[in-house]
Amino acid sequence: MANYPMGEYLDFLWLVLLGIAVVLITRWLLIGGIELTSQAWRMPRKVQGQIMGYATSAPELVGTVGTAAKGLLGAGLWNVAASNIINLFLFIAAVIYFRRAKLLVQRKFADEIGFAIGAILVPAVLVLNMQWAKSPWAAAGLFAFFVLYLVLDKKLNPPDPETEDIEDSKDPSKGHKGILLIAIGIVGIIFAGKYLGIVAESIVNDLSVPEWAVGWILGFITSLPEMTSFFAVFALAKGMESDESCQQNLDNLAASNMSNVGLIYPIGIIIFLVATRA
Repeated sequence: MANYPMGEYLDFLWLVLLGIAVVLITRWLLIGGIELTSQAWRMPRKVQGQIMGYATSAPELVGTVGTAAKGLLGAGLWNVAASNIINLFLFIAAVIYFRRAKLLVQRKFADEIGFAIGAILVPAVLVLNMQWAKSPWAAAGLFAFFVLYLVLDKKLNPPDPETEDIEDSKDPSKGHKGILLIAIGIVGIIFAGKYLGIVAESIVNDLSVPEWAVGWILGFITSLPEMTSFFAVFALAKGMESDESCQQNLDNLAASNMSNVGLIYPIGIIIFLVATRA
């Protein structure tokens, strides 16, 4: 084992601590804010799941943008790839634990499952050819893939409101509080992301740690919000025969994985190209 100075070992500690900080900000501010606004405006489960998926991708956004800005696009790609793989296994673990597998065998869930798996296969191909992975054409193609997901999902499986939109059931004050939490969370994530990129650059350059290893570390850390949301949704629906919890978690999984591949990584490519050509 290489003998690294103790000070350089602290970079690994800072990487983990900053990653955990982003996860906590996501869980208690972003997700907390979304839960409040969902209650205030009576959003259907499908819509809640998709919004939750985008919110739980915030740590991946921070990790990918932070590393890409330092010229470490490989770490961002592996962050996305690792996170999407881990998300799928966490979802399966939650399904098995809460015995929801039988409810998933329905045709209406096919598109979400297909896109969640497709979002794993695409980065797996890109990591084999980093020249493609750094191309602006790849960014455009991945974004088109994300748009295709949005169009097909809306067409094949549109939201089905669970309850009538009764004015008395709404609580606008919760919505305002939720928006405030989301705004604070975004500021916190931007701040943490800046330092996450600096630490990642130090680990790769000073300790000669490969970018894929940094990406997998970030992938494990940034998947914690998905794990929390998967288990929390199924726990609330424990004992119920309805498949609403499956719909919400599947949309969470699909939206999270697809936004990682079709939004976050393309942003990483653009930032990397700007940073390396400046």
